Amino acid sequence: MNVHNLSRTEMESLHSLLSILLDKNGDEKEPVDEMIDEIMDEFNFATVHKAMVALDWKWATSKNYIPTMDELRKEAERLLRDAADVRLDMFKDESWESPILCSTGGFSAAAWCDEDKTKITRLDLEFIVSSWSARID
Repeated sequence: MNVHNLSRTEMESLHSLLSILLDKNGDEKEPVDEMIDEIMDEFNFATVHKAMVALDWKWATSKNYIPTMDELRKEAERLLRDAADVRLDMFKDESWESPILCSTGGFSAAAWCDEDKTKITRLDLEFIVSSWSARID
């Protein structure tokens, strides 16, 4: 099967079916894995890729190129896992009410934890094309 010729709808259906098949191994997933799976299933990577192509937005690597959909998915998952890991490790002394962000290449992943700082309670993934912030205290 040549997946490069599939439409967006066909690709999403294939991904959903593969996720279901892979999940039927009898093992119960960790809550973080479930959250990541949901984000990976629902996040619109096709729109991100389309925006990157339209904007000629390249990742600054030795190759300096527009990433593929597969590369976008891998990087997004890596950022989500990193955000969850560092929230409960390196940044465990930060207020439990504040998210920890891991960002690169347009993606921003955020992780929140419970009051005891023992488990991740929320994960967010965004692709940010433009942002601005100003503050006066």
